[in-house]
Amino acid sequence: MGSRLHFEAAAGTHIGPVRRKNDDSFAALPELGLFMVADGIGGRPGGDIASRMAVDTVRTCFEEDDPDETWPYAIEPTQEREQLQFIHAVRTANNAIFERAVRTPTLRGMGTTFTGVYVRGERAFVAHVGDTRGYRLRRGQLDLLTDDHSVLGEARRYGVLLDDSVDDRLAGILMRSVGTERRVDVDTRVEVLDPGDVLLLCSDGLWEPVDEADLRATLASDDTPDDMVTRLIHHALERGTTDNVTCVVVRVA
Repeated sequence: MGSRLHFEAAAGTHIGPVRRKNDDSFAALPELGLFMVADGIGGRPGGDIASRMAVDTVRTCFEEDDPDETWPYAIEPTQEREQLQFIHAVRTANNAIFERAVRTPTLRGMGTTFTGVYVRGERAFVAHVGDTRGYRLRRGQLDLLTDDHSVLGEARRYGVLLDDSVDDRLAGILMRSVGTERRVDVDTRVEVLDPGDVLLLCSDGLWEPVDEADLRATLASDDTPDDMVTRLIHHALERGTTDNVTCVVVRVA
């Protein structure tokens, strides 16, 4: 990938103890520098279909990308080409999912969250919609790289205090997702990677029951990424997750 850095990556998923199907999808593609997790919206039809379409469509967009293609930088001069490329890929997925639901009445309303990282050179481009999270561990400090696009996430972001009586399911309602509307806003950011960084992408089936201290301890260990994924999923199951659990771990060497 034209960089002095190289990467070890692993990914895994578990249906969890409650759900009858796994609505999560993921991809770890070191050859493309592309890593993704998508969590289909539960309680609606086609969550598994939407998450798989999101991952597959974004992957195809990057596989078919022509580096010599002219991109309309002037549309958003503050964003780099890779950011625009990622936004375009996620919006392409959004269109595909939305149109599939329009054509198939049994899939009406299907959608998914999405968080992805595209590594090019020594930089990581993050694209995000929903409440699937991205973290970075650097020298023992765990930083959240994404904002939760949920009722609770929005309230926290704007300093609104929710009463304790607010139902957890209401607080967790998504404010933004891929495929449920004709257009989607995609958050992006750019991070410069350092050797030793560890990236974690995960669905809420992991980050909700597992506290950040356990996430940090696992990612800071000398385990292989495969072992980290196994431990993280075990932590979620041990702490009583009621959702599908999916994570991707990328260690920068």
